[in-house]
Amino acid sequence: MVKRYSNSSVFLAAFICIILFYSGLVKVSDKTRLISFIEPGKINLIHGSLISSPVKTSDGSYYSARFKINSFKAQNGIKGQAGGSLVVYIPVDQAEALLPGKLYSKARLHGNEKAPLWEAGGVYTLSGRFGRDSTKFYISECKDSFFPQTLYGRLDYLRALCRLQFKRLMYSWGAAGGLLLALLCGAKEYTSSDISLSFKNAGLSHILALSGMHLSMFSGIAIFAGKKIGRKKLTFIIRIIALVLFVWFAGFSPSLLRAFLCNMLLIIAALANVKKPDMLLVLAFSFLCQTIIAPQDIFNSGFILSYAALAGILLTNSFFNKIYSRFLPSYFAASLGSSTGAQIFTAPVSLKLFGSFAPVGIIATSIVSPVVTLFIYSGLVLIILSLVCPVIAGASGFFINLEYTVIKYLVAFFSKAFIWRIN
Repeated sequence: MVKRYSNSSVFLAAFICIILFYSGLVKVSDKTRLISFIEPGKINLIHGSLISSPVKTSDGSYYSARFKINSFKAQNGIKGQAGGSLVVYIPVDQAEALLPGKLYSKARLHGNEKAPLWEAGGVYTLSGRFGRDSTKFYISECKDSFFPQTLYGRLDYLRALCRLQFKRLMYSWGAAGGLLLALLCGAKEYTSSDISLSFKNAGLSHILALSGMHLSMFSGIAIFAGKKIGRKKLTFIIRIIALVLFVWFAGFSPSLLRAFLCNMLLIIAALANVKKPDMLLVLAFSFLCQTIIAPQDIFNSGFILSYAALAGILLTNSFFNKIYSRFLPSYFAASLGSSTGAQIFTAPVSLKLFGSFAPVGIIATSIVSPVVTLFIYSGLVLIILSLVCPVIAGASGFFINLEYTVIKYLVAFFSKAFIWRIN
């Protein structure tokens, strides 16, 4: 293995960067940090735009989102321009004001004025305070909000409305809709805290995180559609459109950006008639690209776990596959081999970052992942049918909840296994 990649500049560059970044020998400067001529602690009003969709925090008291700041106002009335980005924390009652089943009158702005629609691309004027960390701003009130009347602004507004309508449909499907919502667009407002904890204790948190599995499914659908049409070039076009639409709708996360880059590199390789691209080199090149595009992601847990898992699969899959194939059918041997490699490489990271690791995830992933895949595919079909014929939405919810029940009990079973914890 070492000899095979010793002459690869891409692999060596990625390997050297990993050593330099994570050993602390080279400090990666955050180019997105807040820049202003006044101390953040004195600022009580900021103006700018959201650059990510709000996500509920682990304690459930806020929704957090990345915010690009353009200007500010200090407590003494001084106004000025600012640059960079920070994380804004939106109170739950405000963030959920327009969500189905979670309407809060407190989130109204003034009189009959409507509550803001919190989504990426929106422009907001926010009052509040900075925490001890100058990268965190806690919102008390939204003074103003709108989506720009530009092409990108209109597209962002369309995306925001699509996500809101999708949440309304998923809400009507109950617990199953909540899980499907998390799997398709990363929104976990309606995902039961119990099932989220079960996924975590079973070593299956990666299934809830938007990543390569989800993107590969949409890519597979596009390839199937392209083959049915029978035109190779059209297949590539459909595939690219499917990938772009999915990440546009779901929003970029570090793990989803990694999956998107890898998929685009594979499409480019296929267009260049590369029959069997080296996946480890594709992963290495994707790592280098992502560190340039979004250097702030380097120390993100999703970023590290995503690359570690895929590296583990690529480096050890053939070894474990040979072992498991001695007593298991080929499909299960390959699945278990991939799961083992991913879990071995992510175990040290999980112990370091979270203080725990669930070994049962090796087996659980092989069993639960196919069931979740079926759940997503059938969910997509039922969503399309429900949109075309709203009358069957209720029946669709019944069938999707049957699948959800199977997933719920499977995950609950594995969540009771041994968890390795460190203090």
